[in-house]
Amino acid sequence: MKPFASMHSRTQKNIQVIEHTPIYDLAAYEKRQKQRKHTQIRFQTLKALSTLCIFCMTFSILFLGEQS
Repeated sequence: MKPFASMHSRTQKNIQVIEHTPIYDLAAYEKRQKQRKHTQIRFQTLKALSTLCIFCMTFSILFLGEQS
């Protein structure tokens, strides 16, 4: 653990001390971590697909829309 003076120095203003919380039910903790991982993967996939869709629509409007 860091001493009090180094934790409250002017150069380290944004550092927060996070205390460790003990894990009482390891199976439930691992299940929750797995759920969080799947949720994060789904969110990142949705974000990537929406970005790709926006890119494709913008490209088609700008470059393929005027073929006269």
